[in-house]
Amino acid sequence: MGQLRIEVTQSEAAPEITVLRFEGDLDNASIRNIGSSFQLIIEKNSTYVVADMSGVSMLSSAALGEIMGGRKALVEHGGDLVLACLSLPIKTKLTLLGANRIFRLHSDIRSAINAYKWEFEGKSEVFTLSMPPALRFVPSARQFASRLAGLKGYSRRDAFRIETIVDEICNNAIEHAPADSKRNVALTLSIDRRKVEINVINASDPVKLETLRRMLSGAKEPPQPTIEDRRGRGLALVKLLSNGLDIDFSEQGTRVHATKLKEE
Repeated sequence: MGQLRIEVTQSEAAPEITVLRFEGDLDNASIRNIGSSFQLIIEKNSTYVVADMSGVSMLSSAALGEIMGGRKALVEHGGDLVLACLSLPIKTKLTLLGANRIFRLHSDIRSAINAYKWEFEGKSEVFTLSMPPALRFVPSARQFASRLAGLKGYSRRDAFRIETIVDEICNNAIEHAPADSKRNVALTLSIDRRKVEINVINASDPVKLETLRRMLSGAKEPPQPTIEDRRGRGLALVKLLSNGLDIDFSEQGTRVHATKLKEE
């Protein structure tokens, strides 16, 4: 049995976050100290708290109840409490007690801070892929986009639509590139809780661009559509599935930017 020590500090990576470090036994005798720590944090108005549980050797049900009460008080003040760095026995006990449905559990402090930036600050995460201008690389790119959306809490419907948008834009970028182009296609995904922004940049064939411009302007298609025309209709599908579509043509290449809002 180890006497409980509690340390309250501000995160160096995110000063607005309080790190509450427990070390020792979270037993019935520690309830008063736990409650006092939460009261001190609330008085300082730093109400998003990461509890560092790496030094906890045991956790009683009464102490857990006090921590739950602390979280409730933080939530009432517009904050939250998440738990990080739990040992396997402590994590197992929390799961058996159903506390994992109340607390977010993180493997380390860094992931807890990143979750805060995602949930409360609405920060976006940016992922960039660079692929050779060959169609065989597109399936990997679209699957990456779909899985990323799923991991970030987007529905299967949203993930499928994002995958389709990436597929169409990347295919179009490759098929409209000059035949001898060696320039990689750049795919950037910027994702937050509310939307995914998709940017694809590629080298462009001036001749094919004229067909693309015609399709995007809604001009009447020729009697015998070419491959380029079919790709133009693919961008029409992107426009239907997305919440915004912009295309810029320049000497540096073509940039396609699509926005897909998360469906609640």
